[in-house]
Amino acid sequence: MSDNITLRLQLLGQLFSRNNLLAWGVLALALGTTLLAWDSLRQSQSASASRQLGLLADEISEAIIQRMHNQESILLGAAALLDASEAVSRDDWRTYARRLNLEERYPGIQGLGFSQVLPTEKLHAFETEMRAEGYPNFRVRPLGERTQYSAIRYIEPFAGRNLAAFGFDMLSEPVRQAAMLSAARSGQSRLSGRVTLVQETHGKVQPGLLLYTPVYRNDQPLDTPEQRLAALRGFAYSPYRAHDLMHGILGARQRDLEFELYAGPDMAAADLLYSSADNAIDTPADTQRELELFGQRWYLNFHYAPGFLDAAHRGEGSLLALGVCISLLLFFLISSLSLRREQIQQLAERITEQLHRSEERLALALKGGNDGWWDIDVKAGSFFASAHGWQMLGYPEQGPPGFADDPWAWENLVHPDDLPATRARLKQALSAGASNFTIDCRLLRVDGSELPVLLRGYIQRDDKGYPLRITGTTMDQSEAKRIERLKSEFVSTVSHELRTPLTAIAGSLGLINGGALGTVPESMRTMLGIAQANSQRLSHLINDLLDMDKLEAGKMQFDLQPYTLAAQLQEALDSNQAYADRHQVKLRLLDCVPARVRVDAMRLQQVLANFISNAVKYSPPGAEVCLRAEGRGARVRVEVSDQGPGIAAEFRQRIFSKFSQADASDSRSKGGTGLGLAISKELIERMGGHIGFDSVEGQGACFWFELPTLAEAALPATSDGRRSLLVVEDEPDIANLLRQLLENAGYRVRLAHSLDEARARLREEIPAAISLDLRLPDGDGMQLVQELRADARYRELPILVVSAACEEGRLALDGVPALDWLSKPIDPQRLLGSLAQALQHLPQSPRVLHVEDDHDLRLVVAEQGRELAEFVPADSLAEARRLLAEQPFDLVLLDLGLPDGNGLELLDELQNQRPGLPVAVLSASEMDGHELAGVSAALAKSRNDGQHFLHMLNRLLPAKETRHD
Repeated sequence: MSDNITLRLQLLGQLFSRNNLLAWGVLALALGTTLLAWDSLRQSQSASASRQLGLLADEISEAIIQRMHNQESILLGAAALLDASEAVSRDDWRTYARRLNLEERYPGIQGLGFSQVLPTEKLHAFETEMRAEGYPNFRVRPLGERTQYSAIRYIEPFAGRNLAAFGFDMLSEPVRQAAMLSAARSGQSRLSGRVTLVQETHGKVQPGLLLYTPVYRNDQPLDTPEQRLAALRGFAYSPYRAHDLMHGILGARQRDLEFELYAGPDMAAADLLYSSADNAIDTPADTQRELELFGQRWYLNFHYAPGFLDAAHRGEGSLLALGVCISLLLFFLISSLSLRREQIQQLAERITEQLHRSEERLALALKGGNDGWWDIDVKAGSFFASAHGWQMLGYPEQGPPGFADDPWAWENLVHPDDLPATRARLKQALSAGASNFTIDCRLLRVDGSELPVLLRGYIQRDDKGYPLRITGTTMDQSEAKRIERLKSEFVSTVSHELRTPLTAIAGSLGLINGGALGTVPESMRTMLGIAQANSQRLSHLINDLLDMDKLEAGKMQFDLQPYTLAAQLQEALDSNQAYADRHQVKLRLLDCVPARVRVDAMRLQQVLANFISNAVKYSPPGAEVCLRAEGRGARVRVEVSDQGPGIAAEFRQRIFSKFSQADASDSRSKGGTGLGLAISKELIERMGGHIGFDSVEGQGACFWFELPTLAEAALPATSDGRRSLLVVEDEPDIANLLRQLLENAGYRVRLAHSLDEARARLREEIPAAISLDLRLPDGDGMQLVQELRADARYRELPILVVSAACEEGRLALDGVPALDWLSKPIDPQRLLGSLAQALQHLPQSPRVLHVEDDHDLRLVVAEQGRELAEFVPADSLAEARRLLAEQPFDLVLLDLGLPDGNGLELLDELQNQRPGLPVAVLSASEMDGHELAGVSAALAKSRNDGQHFLHMLNRLLPAKETRHD
């Protein structure tokens, strides 16, 4: 206890010691500054409050003046009405008052009236006239004989309080009389002093006011006061209850102040017209205003409203308290610094030692990681690299001469082929305000050999964001690149050595199970089904692994072309229908907005197949999986929704990660590689879209992706099984007539209004026949006929020329096959008859040349497509060339890896010699974008599940109404 007291006394003594004079000086200065700031703020806020009060007082005064002048304008208008007619009726007066809409436009006015001046001899006649108007008890009040009367004849609204004013003689009351006579003599409007209105029949009595405007007879001179009195006819006037008038004028203006309105300079209680408080305020006014209105002087006393000054001076106490606190904090801080200088010095030494040890640990870590490090001082213009960093390139520890003084000399070490990309990446990081960056490039060793490295850097910037230093590490990537090459070689081996036999195995099992080779005993069907399912599962796994490898390596090529979205969705449904049937799940295509997208069709089908198969897999038997496409501005969203269990909350964050599965246990009931969604995400993003999902656990899931759309007119709906016709006609009325006629006859019709649009429609689908106009906005229809007849796919496609230029076209296209001619105007019966005749003959089966060295796979493919075409085998390039020279074909199905060369050699020859003949590649390896340039379609063998292959044949083979060349 005594030790604590002693310690405290020592600290107190040090606090008041000479060594602490600086702290005391700072305290005195800070407190003085605080007091000055507080006083300045107080004076400033007082002045601001006074200015604000003055502005509010001026605003209220101006509002009163403006409203009273408006009231005078009303009376002047009423006087003008009376001047215009010697006989203004009560109905005329009522109509005039109603049109003014006084209660809404001029709140606070009690009414609008006319008081008629009567000499004594006309009093009886006036009362008789009023009784004749329907007021039998009318008398001028107050009763009694006077030399002159001014009885209220009209008052509107003629109801409520105003009924008490009817017939009142205002000249009988001195205050009113003074204002009325002043108005009559001057010819100007005059305001009365404070009175009690005769309208005060009930409720709280308010001070009253009246405004008079004189009305004279038109045939009298008005030059002198006496002449004006002699010609006086009466007064247009308005009565006011002062409180109601002020409330109508001011509204909510007075919330920050209080004020009283007096009718006399003494500001006595008898002169009080209005007080914003319940009673008159007995404190002196904070500011005053004097108003001159229609012969009266009004005096306004303004006071700060309760709480106004408190609000105005808010913050003064806080400033004072804050200043004192800061002063004390500064005092104790400086005292602490002064009294603990030695302790701070010791702390600095300890921190320096810790920093030194930290640098040693960093150096050891870099040495253990076999990384070099480097530093670019942008401001100083210098470059430094660690000894190990130079040794990695074969240089001595200090590096080559000239590098230390040039911050960008290191660019001489970068491989020339990598230098542009390296500069661009660094420039991007510097300009984008990034703090970290990585660059994968090659450096040149001193002997000229290449060293693959990964550069990681940190950018230190100043307050304005300008780079000061760039510091980072150099990681040797030689071993990583070697492993990557080994992996690529392994992937290539898997691609070529596993895909072909797997395709043959899966295809053979599918044909056997489907009964293509005869009835399968029930005892074998289950085992064959298991074998087929697992071969397909293994094939899917290989495909997913290869796709993920290509995506990660950036080697996957995309052939982005415009496609009709509806056709792609329908193709996906058809391709996955068999899988859905096996799981007893229905597939439905709901709303599909007409849209075109630029995608790689094969990759889009891969994503859709993943979405649909997942939805089917997790849906119970009897459920529905629905596809829909809806527009979202310049994008389109495709959704696949199921009726499964939904996505568990703990799985949602990693659902698009590699090898992620909702049920990852050893006993999981649903198969899959866990790569499908990760691959789908990469594919959609590479095609310019984004992907996501919505799910409520227990209520199913909806996976979606969005793609940018191509601007184009509305597109046709998906096919419903009817024969498709293409109508090429630029006149909208004729095109719609043909569409209605042909659709009523059972055809599915697509319209094209130009040659370019017709070519686009033909790329999407080969119709059963074409109706063609010859005169089109972008060319002659005969040009399209010649193009089609030069292409093997369309050589015998029926074409009906429906045109006013038939004779001209018949001469130009004489001898061209499969043409018929119909002149305009159109004969519906002849059109339908010609069309039916053109479509009535069934063609011979299309012929497919299958170039494949694997005998088993040729048999499987021929069996899969036997309902669609006749397959002619060729096991080498030489055999394929011989058959092509001797026989006609509608399609070439080509493998790339052949015993006597690469299938691409044959592809080049076909493009030169048979430009119209479609070529589809069915190969173990997938083609990149450059190779796909001359190919009509491509399908990896491992992706040939039967359905995709048949859809490809349906798309590429000639229509039923055409023949092979």
